[in-house]
Amino acid sequence: MGRDDRGPAPVRVEVLIVAARDAAVYYRRVDGDLPRDAQPDLVAAGLVSSPVSARPVAVSAGQGGVQRDGPQPDWAPPPLTILHSTSWRFDAGRVVLTYVAVLDGVPDADAVPLVSRELAHSGDPAAPSPPHVAADAVVAHALRHLAWLRDTDEVVATALASVPNVWVVLDGFEPGLAGGIPALYEAAVRG
Repeated sequence: MGRDDRGPAPVRVEVLIVAARDAAVYYRRVDGDLPRDAQPDLVAAGLVSSPVSARPVAVSAGQGGVQRDGPQPDWAPPPLTILHSTSWRFDAGRVVLTYVAVLDGVPDADAVPLVSRELAHSGDPAAPSPPHVAADAVVAHALRHLAWLRDTDEVVATALASVPNVWVVLDGFEPGLAGGIPALYEAAVRG
């Protein structure tokens, strides 16, 4: 990755809003540029609570049935239960900071199902970045990390207990840190 005199790579903040229904994981991705001197956590929280990222609302369309519309004037986001940074990657000339968010645990109309739980890897121990990282791989990584936090962080566990459908689907993910370090996880769980 050659650098020149154009300055540092721009940074993008990506939030994966995860939810569950019928024991399946759904997610929706929202993202935005990190403004200069902005705190990434605050930008991530703002992306989640922004009316731009809101669920579409069904409103009456008269005799034509139901019409999908954006947020109504009295729109308020579901409560933000968890927001946690999970990873970063270099993609298309910029750094992408990824967060996982859990709101009320209910998938919205724009959420897509998690199809693959495969993690991204390069296959080369001396080259950690794979040539392509699929969205499902980023979500699977985030959910493994969330499962690890559920088992090792009392604050996260308490928050997740209020979202039982997400709690249950995390049982299907091997808890892991960045890249998954099983020995450290086992030591943390055993205390």
